[in-house]
Order: sequence, then C-alpha cells, then structure tokens
Amino acid sequence: MNSENDLPALGFAARVVGMRTEPAEISRDLVAGILEEHWGFRAAEVTYAPVGFGSHHWIASDTDGPRWFVTADQRGPQVEAAMRTAKELADRGHEFVVAPLADLDGRLVRELLTGWTVSVLPYLHGWSTPDGAWDDPAEREQIARIVGRLHATTAPESLQRWDFAVPDRDALLAALEDLKRPWSAGPYSEPARLRLAGAHAYVHSMLDHYDALAREVDASDEPWVVTHGEPHSANVLRTADGAMRLVDWETVRLAPRERDLKAVLGGPTDVLPAYQSEAGPVSPRAAALELFDVWWSVAEIASYIRLFREPHVESEDSKESWRELTEYLPG
Repeated sequence: MNSENDLPALGFAARVVGMRTEPAEISRDLVAGILEEHWGFRAAEVTYAPVGFGSHHWIASDTDGPRWFVTADQRGPQVEAAMRTAKELADRGHEFVVAPLADLDGRLVRELLTGWTVSVLPYLHGWSTPDGAWDDPAEREQIARIVGRLHATTAPESLQRWDFAVPDRDALLAALEDLKRPWSAGPYSEPARLRLAGAHAYVHSMLDHYDALAREVDASDEPWVVTHGEPHSANVLRTADGAMRLVDWETVRLAPRERDLKAVLGGPTDVLPAYQSEAGPVSPRAAALELFDVWWSVAEIASYIRLFREPHVESEDSKESWRELTEYLPG
C-alpha cells in the first residue's frame, strides 16, 4: 500500500499469513446480508480489501460511498472480549481507539459461518504505512503519548490477561522432531523443512532464552497495564485532522508495559519523556523489552512453520509468508 492513499480503518496484525486472497467460503452477498440482518446497514456494494494480516476485510458502501469496514477471522472467543474492551475504552473518551459498532442487539461480534466471526467498524478516511516502522520522530513522539494514555487508564472488566505462551509453539516443537523426512503438504513445505533443519540449534536456543526471560519478568512485581499489543506504524490511521487512531484491537491485553513499548521506543529521538508525560515516572525494563522481541521472533517462526506443514498452494499470500519466514529464520 502507498502511504499517500486513502485507507479505511483497518489493522495489520503483522503475524500469520497475509490476506490478499478473498476466502471462497465467504461471499460478498453473505457479508451484505449479515450487515443488513444484524446491523441494519444496507450496503449497495461490498468489495474485498486485500490488505492486512490475520483477518479478512471488506469495504461496504451505501449509495453515498464507503461507510463500513467489515472484518472476519477465525481467532475464536477472545475476539469478542477484545472488542468489548475496545468499545469500553472508546466510550471512556479515548478518541484514539477505533472501536467496533454494536449491532441491533448490542453485540459487537457475530458468527458469520462455523468457525468464523465478524465485526463491523466505521470506515475512516486516512492513511497508514505499509510496514511497522516509526520513521518520523514527531509521529513516534505522538504515538508514545497515546500509548502512555492507554497505559495509565484503568483496566476494563472485559480485558483479558496476556499469558506467556508462544502461539503455535507445540507445532514448532513437533516440526523440530520431524526434520528427517521430506515435507510435502505444499510448494513451500520442503524449503521450510530445510530452512528449519539448518537453524534447529538456533531455534532451540531462542526458546530456552525466551523461557528464562519469561521466568524473570513473571517474578517481577511491576504492575501490568492495558496494552494494545501491536502499536506499530501500520496499525495507526492518520486522519485529515492530524489525529492518530489505533486500529486492530484484537490483541488488547493486560500485560507488562514493555509489550507496547518495544514498538515505540528507539530511533534517533528519545520519546520516553513523551510517554512518561502521560503514563507517569516509569521506565521500561531491559529484560521485559527483550522478552517481547524474542517472543515476536519465535511466534513468527512458529506460525509460518505451522502454515507450511499444512496444505497450501502457491499464491501471493504464501509467497509473502515465505519471505517473512526467511527474515526471521537464518538460512
């Protein structure tokens, strides 16, 4: 995506396979029907938005143009709790939160198909970046203040607690035990096996290091705060009035503050004072920052290895997933 384009209020989870391919099981008529039946929104047109990671997105328009941004994913019951948290944060006056719209029954998430849930957000004109880097010092300072405000707020009752688990860790461990025979589920299966075989010692050392960091951070009495989880640049919509709006709240959790700070601190400008102006006189811990850096890398490797051990085809999504895997897993 080009940063000069208008973009809807959408998010980039930055993990798991990209969603450039429209899912065959979800028709645009089905999306339009769900909007009208449960939200009372009559869409004259529904178009697929081949952007983001982890979820599928559609833009629904009435006769006057785009109005709603529809998201469908398979992340289970935790999505509904996260959406309730985002709605409560927005209702408290946190204008930086892009929250879902309630349906006619007051629900924020509906079942679309078996195993699929759907939520609806307002379509907002603005722009985002194609990657997560905070290259502009002024923007980095602005997001540091926003994250500070979020961390200073009282945790909503619906907020889930982050755990130290690495998604797909069991699948990664199983793959590490299955390196002696070829993988044949799809075009990237065998390349993934060879890549993992060459880096198996590296991956085991990362897992051991992560576990040691997790024990250290878990033993700390530092209070946990409301965290977005992925406040990188691609998850921020810049609107025409100069405001920043955080999207993709599926990952909101009660967690160590460093979960967010790892994406915000650093760069040529020190933005810790901007963060502290909202969050208070607190400082990040080196071990906790490193914990989330390692967590991210291991989670990326595990998700892509799981993907390539399962049936898949050659596509823009799988090609991008392979590129991402090679970024994290040394060749």
